[in-house]
Amino acid sequence: MLLKKFDIIKYKIIRFIEKYPSVSILIYNNISYFKFLLPHEKDYFGILKLVKNYKNLSLIDVGANNGISSMGFRKLGFVNPIYLFEPNFFLYSNYLKNFKKKNDNIYVKNFALGNQNIKKKLFVAYYKKKSIHFLSSFDKSYIINSIKITFPNYLNKINIVHKKIKCFKLDSLKLKYPPCFIKLDTEGNDFNVLKGSKKTIKKYKPVFLIEYNEEYHHKILKLLKNYKPLIYDYGKDKFLNVNNRTKKQISRTSQNNYLSNRNIYFVPK
Repeated sequence: MLLKKFDIIKYKIIRFIEKYPSVSILIYNNISYFKFLLPHEKDYFGILKLVKNYKNLSLIDVGANNGISSMGFRKLGFVNPIYLFEPNFFLYSNYLKNFKKKNDNIYVKNFALGNQNIKKKLFVAYYKKKSIHFLSSFDKSYIINSIKITFPNYLNKINIVHKKIKCFKLDSLKLKYPPCFIKLDTEGNDFNVLKGSKKTIKKYKPVFLIEYNEEYHHKILKLLKNYKPLIYDYGKDKFLNVNNRTKKQISRTSQNNYLSNRNIYFVPK
């Protein structure tokens, strides 16, 4: 019980410091020294109830950033092989390559997933010449809106740059280990990733954890029509159906509720 109370305080603190870009960048870039903060999303504890901890079934981390989510999966005790997809070369060369060296069964791919095998512009936010790498997207307007939501007091101090990167369909890749779980956090590109994964979804029926985005949610519901959407209530340690009442618990950021959910599970029916 005491550990639970400590974790609840921890996740409230995490949400609070996210309002300050310099502090957020510092902690993200040095997360290996702040392992007590892992997993950084309380929603991740729901994975323990849904996903098999097998060495022959993989976890897929789409939008891997510096590996923070996959570090959380390992902290939760998962021994599964993990495929990390991250198109930002800075993150790949400075963090993910090192993460791979220190962990078994880690496969890092320095490209994005989508619904076509093409090159696309990736937009990344910068504050004081430092990359806010957790704010990167193919959609520039999405990044601007994210800045307004996350850092409203710093809007005029953050600039956006872009670079062309490679993008592939998940269905076009040959994975050694079939996926039982896929985490999607691609800042507005989740629906396209799903479109490029239809064959994989049909064949393996993995559990999904997808960051909630009101603009695309109805499209994802339609594409994953054979899945049941759920949110994980960390305090009660149980899943809740997504409806008009529980939707009030979902928000990307909320000063009124630092324990709001950000992600929705999609579980095969």
